[in-house]
Amino acid sequence: MSLHVGMVARCLNTGHVRGMGRYVQELLLRSADEPGLRWTLFGNDPSQPLQARTGPAIQADIFEFRGDRFDLWEQIGLPRRARSRQVDVLHCTEGALPWWQPVPTVVTVHDTLAWQERPDTPWNRLYWDRLLPAALHRCAAVITISESSKRDIVAKWPALAAKTTVIPHGIGDEYLAADTPAAASELQRGLGTCPYLVYVGGPMARKRFDWALQVLHACGRDDLQLVACGFGSSAVGAARESVPPGLRARVHFAPFLSNEQLLALYRGARAVLYPTLYEGFGFPAIEAQAAGVPVVFSPVSSLTELVGPLALLAPADEMSTWCARVHEAVGLGTHRAELAQAARTWARQFSWVESARKHLAVYQQVAAQCRTAAH
Repeated sequence: MSLHVGMVARCLNTGHVRGMGRYVQELLLRSADEPGLRWTLFGNDPSQPLQARTGPAIQADIFEFRGDRFDLWEQIGLPRRARSRQVDVLHCTEGALPWWQPVPTVVTVHDTLAWQERPDTPWNRLYWDRLLPAALHRCAAVITISESSKRDIVAKWPALAAKTTVIPHGIGDEYLAADTPAAASELQRGLGTCPYLVYVGGPMARKRFDWALQVLHACGRDDLQLVACGFGSSAVGAARESVPPGLRARVHFAPFLSNEQLLALYRGARAVLYPTLYEGFGFPAIEAQAAGVPVVFSPVSSLTELVGPLALLAPADEMSTWCARVHEAVGLGTHRAELAQAARTWARQFSWVESARKHLAVYQQVAAQCRTAAH
């Protein structure tokens, strides 16, 4: 059966691809050989590259639409272009979607944090509390990425339960083989043989960079360094200032890292600190374990679904337990290699191939329902 899917790809229409862009890239890559499947990728910034290969089966439609302050690209421009392109299904990948849906629309809601964290302005109250919930109730299907996120969605909008499907993300193939080449970044090479921890999360308050700094101070290992990831160039200055003077020589901020550089950084670490208080999915918890490194986190939200062989759990507010887990990780010795093999096997359940297959099944079901209704 032929199928033409329109996909919101603003997360690929940028200089650097981050988590949401990786999601879209993997769906495209893993479905490349599907017969009869065509894509149109919608972006909004002609001045930026599109981080995807186009060709007969993947077309790009990058367009501006005046009124971006009021989300008119999303609410008017996008559905208009989807209709003119005659897509069978429109997949809104970034959690937001238009109220006007002239073609069957699927949306991925990664989590409900945006509704909790939005600034309290009249437009935001209208957009987040009225417009988007109405659009969610009108759409053909909702995809989310963990059972935890589905519970949050259904708690907020009970009527969405029947049309919400959980499809977990996958991890990159490079994490699933112990011998995958991975080139160290300049920062990692500069650390030499110094033992280090990795913090992944960036500056957002719920990610708790401040807690990672407290763990570094309290764990009693003055030889340990901390490499902090996820801080864009605009956030690094403030983050550096937040580091206590006594720790500044031991805290290093990583620039943007390629997938291979991040893998190398994980492999060389004694442990990963992931003190987040909420995640819709939690890539670092899986990636670190698959890379063979212990990861310390709290069993909150979706992270309860990501407890593998190299997960070291600590209550969110118990510093003594966090420090004990760091010492446990550092002291694994040769046992770490055995756990790393078990962790790679465990991580194989998070497959982008399976994720793409399940997405395609949702598209096909929605398109079939629309065709049936049309007759």
